[in-house]
Amino acid sequence: MKLHYFHGRSPLRSLVLTLDHRRVELHVKKVDSDVWSLVAMIGSEQGHPDTSRCQGPYRSQEKAEAALRSATGSLLEKGYEPRRDMTPQWSVCAQRMARDIREQGKANSGQYVFDSGLFEPSS
Repeated sequence: MKLHYFHGRSPLRSLVLTLDHRRVELHVKKVDSDVWSLVAMIGSEQGHPDTSRCQGPYRSQEKAEAALRSATGSLLEKGYEPRRDMTPQWSVCAQRMARDIREQGKANSGQYVFDSGLFEPSS
């Protein structure tokens, strides 16, 4: 197996790739303080994304960027071309996904406080 890795400008927060009128946008989005996620969206060049995926959480922007570069390398291997001349058009969708991840994380975070008065050992 050959590992491809995309070497481009840094920091790399978003990237557009195309292949046969298919568009892929990769975005590094801040989910929470010091928590980042990679958001990938795929669809036709003229329209909304058909498919979206999130990868993470990453505890630093650099780790999320490394995931973006790795995903880009895999897409390059499949024939996709990076399009630096194209601006990302699904940034709002990517931000919405990051917000959803943040809200799900808050909903799943419990309050873990031990109250010693609740449990008394039986003798």
